[in-house]
Amino acid sequence: MRFQNRTILVTGGTSGIGLAAARAFLAEEANVVMAASGRIRGERAESLLREEYGERVRFFPCDVRKEEEICKLMEFVEVTFGGLDTLCNNAGVSIRGRAEEMCVADWDTVLEVNLRGAFLCAKYALPLLRKSRGTIVNTISELGFVATKGCIAYLCSTGGLLQLTRGLALEFAEYGVRVNAVCPAGTDTPMFRADMGSGEAYEKNVAALAASYPLGRIAVPEDIAPTVLFLAGEDSEFMTGQYILLDGGFTLQ
Repeated sequence: MRFQNRTILVTGGTSGIGLAAARAFLAEEANVVMAASGRIRGERAESLLREEYGERVRFFPCDVRKEEEICKLMEFVEVTFGGLDTLCNNAGVSIRGRAEEMCVADWDTVLEVNLRGAFLCAKYALPLLRKSRGTIVNTISELGFVATKGCIAYLCSTGGLLQLTRGLALEFAEYGVRVNAVCPAGTDTPMFRADMGSGEAYEKNVAALAASYPLGRIAVPEDIAPTVLFLAGEDSEFMTGQYILLDGGFTLQ
């Protein structure tokens, strides 16, 4: 198994792409800490995964906007499993709105969770990752490369995450720590569903989006998880500061 006895921290790890990645790492015999702000969902996910994987999976409640909570998270990881091999920065939120109508509080929330949170997690994970010569995998979006109307804050957070990935890769290389990113297009996650409306509007919006992809469908989280594992493991050991687009061919057009 590629990740046997290695320890993986997945923020936003209790649903969507994060949960799919956590399952995939566990199937490869890793230890996994899932961090998320929602305690009820987190405890439910932990209970479900423990039925199959036992003590190798833990949930830790954490708001990635808060520096003190991230410090406690890293302490928990070290005390529980003795170190850290991979940080998956997957926590994210999306609040829709055009620039002229978006309130500053919503702008701040998106940037604080998506960009500040990834920065803080990388900063405080580094002492552990230096010891293991580990990896960071950032989950971004294809919207780091193309613009669209109605989600100005999310667009800016994804662009910032691309540059954060590159900058951290340069700074952390001297420690043997690699930093890369996976950039999925529309993926069937709770955040995606909330963005796409409900009822008939949801079905219409998803169908239109799927039709815009050359492969003719949106992604599911299990489409994305294998690439997360590739970037976390030894198969990509000469790769840093890079991104992999998983967009069904969308950005080829």
